[in-house]
This record gives sequence, C-alpha cells and structure tokens, in this order.
Amino acid sequence: MIKRLTIFAVICLITFLAGCRSDQLQIKLYAPKTFTPGQPFAIQFKVLDSQGNPLKGAKVSADLNMKDMDHGTVSIPTQEIGHGLYVGQANLQMNGDWIATVKVEHNGESFEEDKSFTIDVQTKLTAHKVTKQVELPNFKLIDQNGQPVTKKDLLGKTVAMTFTYVNCADPTACPVLLGNFNKLQQDIKASGIATDKILLLSISIDPQNDTPIVLKKHAQEMNFDTSYLKLLTGDLPEIEKLTNLLGEHFEKKGTEVIHDNKTFIFDQTGKLTHEFTGSYIDREELFQVVTSQVAPQ
Repeated sequence: MIKRLTIFAVICLITFLAGCRSDQLQIKLYAPKTFTPGQPFAIQFKVLDSQGNPLKGAKVSADLNMKDMDHGTVSIPTQEIGHGLYVGQANLQMNGDWIATVKVEHNGESFEEDKSFTIDVQTKLTAHKVTKQVELPNFKLIDQNGQPVTKKDLLGKTVAMTFTYVNCADPTACPVLLGNFNKLQQDIKASGIATDKILLLSISIDPQNDTPIVLKKHAQEMNFDTSYLKLLTGDLPEIEKLTNLLGEHFEKKGTEVIHDNKTFIFDQTGKLTHEFTGSYIDREELFQVVTSQVAPQ
C-alpha cells in the first residue's frame, strides 16, 4: 500500500511539474489603445525567463482573434529588438476586445499564453480632440543648440509635442514619431504655410545620453528644418513636469526606455487641444490640426 502511494505521489509530482513548465516564462503585452484603419497596428511583447531576465533568441509569434466573435485570425510574426522585446505589426479592421495567443519557441521547447487587450478605432471624424483641461506648465529645458526653452517660448504658437530618444531600438516607435514630423515639415513647405507660428518639439526621455550634441547630430540625420523644430533635453524633473501632466509614461530599463507613443497638440494659448495615441498618425489629419490656425504666406 505504501509503495502504491509512493508511486502515485511521484506521478502527481511529475504531472504538477510538467504543468508548471509554462510558468517558467513571463509574457507582457504592450499595445496602443487605438488604431487607424488602413494603418499598421504595432504590438510589442516582452518575454522574461524564470529568473525574470530578458529572453534572447526566441521565435515569438501571435494569433489575434476578437473575443467572443468570429472574424478570422490575424497572425503576426515578430522581430527581436533586444532586451527581451519582440515587435510585430498587424492590419486590424475592427475595434473591440481582442485575444492574442502568444507562442514562444526557444531551445526546442514551445510555450503559449493568451493575453487580452482592447482597442478603439480612430478616424478623422473623431479628430483626436481632448475634453480635459490641460495647460502647459512652467518648465526649463535646452534645445539641440544648448539654448534654453521655456513655456514662454511656446506661447503664441501652435505646438506639436512628442517624446522620443535617440537610441530607441523599436522601429515602430521613435523613428515613426519623428517620421511624422518629417512628413509634416514636407507638407508645410509644399503648402506655403508660414512657420513662424508653428513649433514642433521632440523631448528626450533619455536625457542622460541625449546631450545637445547628440540631438543636433540626430536632427541633421533626420534632415529636419530646425528653424521651427527643436529636440529638447534637460534635467529629468523638468521633463517629468510635462510627462506627468500629459500622462506620458516612460520607464528606463537598462539602455531601453519603455514609453507611450503619443503626440500632443497645444494651441497658441498653451492649452492642449488634441492627443494622438500610437506612433502612426494620419498624415493629412496631423497637417490640418497643426496648420488650422496659421494662414498661408
């Protein structure tokens, strides 16, 4: 009888350990809360091993399905960008509740886990207008030329503001956010709109590494017209005055900075009028919002 119980206990232990193998990996999902039909929807997974360390060299994919609805499966492969981060893109057609069945293959073993997320559709009709009352706070930063920039320098201008950093390894984040500004400058130039009442700002969320010299080189590489575009850096508390007010979350993880992809528009009185969530922004809409208060030359 004792022998049978021992064998039974061993079998149960083996079964229990086998069932717990899936707990050896941890998956975190980062997805924008909104999307624009016809534009790529970027989704990011962070995979950690049993010790909480970033998992390197894994093959990560995901099947996306709407919760409680049968609209087909959207499958996305991912690209490893370092620090346990895997990024993929999908073309989604509907807003609502979604389930991402994430599959991780590593060292001959496979692991699956369901992660849920909810997204809302963005269209030109919604115009990304805000209803909350937010005004620019007093702050002091410096631009790529080492010149001080304060709230006073923003008043009297329509301001487009985003938060990026030079060493961003995610091709769907900072490069796209700054690419929006690049396209906007092209459209402004082509339209003949005066730029003396427009200011485009990218504020560094990695000020320790993003010195004015680094930012100036980056602006040159991006071919920006710096007469009305500034890359700002400065003391972290001064940057946090803006991020905390606007709900722009960022967190330093080694050399990586996990952050929200948002772009904010302020009117000439310093009041927040529009908030774009997600790195991909409709080009025409951004142009219309930024230039609506500025007359052609």
